[in-house]
Amino acid sequence: MFSPRVQPGKINRTVRTLYAFSFLFFTAGQRTPARPQTAEPSAAAVPVFVGDFELPAVPVTPKPRPGSATSANQQKPPEKGVSDEPLGPAVQARRMMDFFAATLIETLQKNGYNATRKRGQNPPAGALLRGVFAEPDASNRIRRALLGGTSTNPRFLLYVGIFNLERPDQPLYQLAPVQSPSSDYGPVITLNNYIPLAKYEVDKNPSDEDVRKICAQIAASLTGLLTANPAAFSH
Repeated sequence: MFSPRVQPGKINRTVRTLYAFSFLFFTAGQRTPARPQTAEPSAAAVPVFVGDFELPAVPVTPKPRPGSATSANQQKPPEKGVSDEPLGPAVQARRMMDFFAATLIETLQKNGYNATRKRGQNPPAGALLRGVFAEPDASNRIRRALLGGTSTNPRFLLYVGIFNLERPDQPLYQLAPVQSPSSDYGPVITLNNYIPLAKYEVDKNPSDEDVRKICAQIAASLTGLLTANPAAFSH
């Protein structure tokens, strides 16, 4: 049988070509591990301020202590700083707002931002992150959340806006002109659609991991905005 002769140089080139193709095919199927989104230098130069994520609570009327003024000398006073009563809604709401703020600042700093808590009046320049916890009612209207209310929703909606402090103050939301008072929720609100705004779902009793995941998403949204619009926040 006739067998065509193949020159050794052609064999070597063929082997090298097949090896290169196999390598490319193999590496194309490998998934690159995800990396945290870090701010670009121009974005990281923008000072970032974190405001409260508003979460009002149902006011609680203090319960009168047993006994009266005439029998006060027979009552043993409670030890300072010790209470067997559960934390009220106002305390829980304050702790939740503080934890979100502290976690978001920590996340932003790890991504290269100069992030601090907003105190007092707005600074003259930079980016401000503000949020409000809300809930939909039976008519699917957005209401400000009310911690300790009688709503049966298992989760809150968290709306977070990014504000450019060089521009005049803009509201995150406004109270709707037509209200429907309810003990389940706060007032009906209308969100400001003219600012960068994102919505997140969060359990009413979130875990530390839940809060960190949401804060990581907020930081990524800020990085995307500042990277795409570096001149808008320049100072």
